[in-house]
Amino acid sequence: MRLLLLVVATVFLGSCTDVGLYAIGAGGAGGPDRAEFEATVCAPIASGDAFPVKVLFAIEGGTGVDVQLREEIVKALTDTTTQFANPGISFSVIAHHAIANGLLGSFSADQTTLTTAFARYNAFNEAGPISHRAPLKLAHSIISGDMQTGCRGQVARTRYYVVLVMFSADDSCNNPTFNAGINATCDAFARANDIPRCTECELSKVTEELRQLSTRFNAGEVTVQPVLVRRAMDDLARFQANAIARAGGTELLETNQGAIVQRITTLNYGSLQRSLRLKRFIAMNRNVRVRNTKSPSPGLVDSDGDGLPDEDEANLGTDPTLMDTDADGIGDGIEVRMGLKPQPGNIDVVRGCSFALDTDGDRLNDCEERVLGTDGCISDTDGDSAPDLVEFLSGTNPLIAEDLNDDDRDGLPNIGEIETHTDSTSADIEFRQDRGYGYAIKEIDPTPDGRSCYSINAYNISVMETLQRPSPNDSGRVILKGTNDIYLYFQVGRENDPRGTGVGKLNVSQVRFTAPNNRRPRGIIKLPDDQFENGL
Repeated sequence: MRLLLLVVATVFLGSCTDVGLYAIGAGGAGGPDRAEFEATVCAPIASGDAFPVKVLFAIEGGTGVDVQLREEIVKALTDTTTQFANPGISFSVIAHHAIANGLLGSFSADQTTLTTAFARYNAFNEAGPISHRAPLKLAHSIISGDMQTGCRGQVARTRYYVVLVMFSADDSCNNPTFNAGINATCDAFARANDIPRCTECELSKVTEELRQLSTRFNAGEVTVQPVLVRRAMDDLARFQANAIARAGGTELLETNQGAIVQRITTLNYGSLQRSLRLKRFIAMNRNVRVRNTKSPSPGLVDSDGDGLPDEDEANLGTDPTLMDTDADGIGDGIEVRMGLKPQPGNIDVVRGCSFALDTDGDRLNDCEERVLGTDGCISDTDGDSAPDLVEFLSGTNPLIAEDLNDDDRDGLPNIGEIETHTDSTSADIEFRQDRGYGYAIKEIDPTPDGRSCYSINAYNISVMETLQRPSPNDSGRVILKGTNDIYLYFQVGRENDPRGTGVGKLNVSQVRFTAPNNRRPRGIIKLPDDQFENGL
């Protein structure tokens, strides 16, 4: 009998680092029909497509900005966007004077599109009183639109960076015709003829509203970086730019015309740097279902891993070796769960999606997500650190966080049942004591670049003798009898953010079991970090 620290309640791993050890599960007698894994896994680097940066340049232009300065601005923008030409960073451009004009009203990484927008800045000839309020309001509209239409999981990892380039002082409070709706508190200063206080107040409030979008839409971060280009001593412009910087979460940067290219190209355009910590580690044998199972049985075999045990498929008239018997792109288990018919000849057409795509990389295709009602852009729709596929196969609800629910009232929350691979609908305490998955996780020294790392042990994972089956990827390969697909999910997220949208790393290992006691590979299976695939 394997001993394990007894943890009754499920907790987030990040909260256990004071003692450096997390453990949960039972730990029954060992045997050839149980697999064990060891690994050292580190949090992924917060960079690349999974951690995008969206930069919005708001540049003062129009009358009063001479040709040479405009050319320097275009060069700075061109050099910056060329330097960071990769899918993980995209740009938008606003030109402003009395009003703001979205030269590129969405974010793009295409250099041809950006070059066209920069040329439009050169031709921008707006006149009138200067308003830095106008581009901040327009930036609010562009960024909020991007957040509302973007994938929720990606938005949560996105850094939005507004670079406001100023040459002159703002005159919004003197020109309500161009700047309707100035905050009443700020307008009171204008009525008292204190224009500097009015503009400081209004620019601060508009900038704060822009930053608050990160809270409203659970985005990674929104900051506003003012860059004041000195053409003459202008204390009012500096006063206003400092107010924007304070409200925007940055510090004012000043430069002159000769150094503007160097200043803009060397700003920090890096990804959102947040410490990512382990939130949950979950093992799952995709080929074993547990439904009111009694010990010493390991469970019910599910050869094709579609969520339906083979014995159910025999009763339904579906093929236990094919995940999608009717070949309509929706797995048999999902069809049964959602009241559809998976038998041959029952083609269900799900419009507005492609079953060839898995946008969030959680091994549910986009059409299956639509049928289940889960978010195809995020692998963990309800934010409880259990991926949607795991919840579906475990029989829990991927739309409701499971760490506080205990459907079978056996003292272990549903998320604990998911972790131990037991049935959340039956009080299977004896089965859990014998067959429940066990975990021991210890935080170890971080990587040289500061990423958190963990020593992980997952054990007591039941394996069963599956049927021989064709590979589900249409490769023509045959998966041998007894092959079990073991999924190991390493879920990380921001510290002290239990409902936040994190990212995951996944390893899929195959263990072959032939009754009564032949298992390959034998012994403890050791997995290096580089065998975990970065996911979303």
